[in-house]
Amino acid sequence: MEIKILYEGVHEERKKKNSCDPICSTVVLIKGKKNIIVDTGNLGFEKEILESLEEHGLKAEDIDYILLTHNHNDHASNNYLFKNAKIVSYDGIWYDKKVDLIENDKFSISGIERISVNGHTTPHYAIIVKMDKTYVIAGDAIRYNMLEKGFANEQEKESARKILEIADVIIPGHGPIIKGDNLKKFKRLLEESK
Repeated sequence: MEIKILYEGVHEERKKKNSCDPICSTVVLIKGKKNIIVDTGNLGFEKEILESLEEHGLKAEDIDYILLTHNHNDHASNNYLFKNAKIVSYDGIWYDKKVDLIENDKFSISGIERISVNGHTTPHYAIIVKMDKTYVIAGDAIRYNMLEKGFANEQEKESARKILEIADVIIPGHGPIIKGDNLKKFKRLLEESK
């Protein structure tokens, strides 16, 4: 099994309150016996995502599953690109695609687990991939701006704690991978916020 970043998420805030431009989640490929996309990104980023997928020897039709961390548009708008994929979610954006919804308790692929990490939204899931290290694809449960802004609420803080206790590497919904010294900074933030 391999983890590849198809698109590193962006989230640039405008001066106007509650507005972002551009915005797209990180789109992650888990390549193995079953090919999985975690979060499909936002409209307007299709070309970059599909070109990156092709660089890894796959086409959209080769994706078996879509795992969504949560259903905000910037994480789920491109579900329609992966016409053969089964969508693992609680609800979502489907456009004209037939929904083949799989509940969390019925999803089972060796080495991959979904855990509840509510706070940013409810429900919200993180995807754990165990290989040589434990990778956590966190969606918006871990965000870089937490280092400056802290946690929005206690539930978000507890979800971050759950992730930080198990992760060797965190792939956030927006921004670069968190590992090494940056992972230590997040752990310190959590300890200091007690």
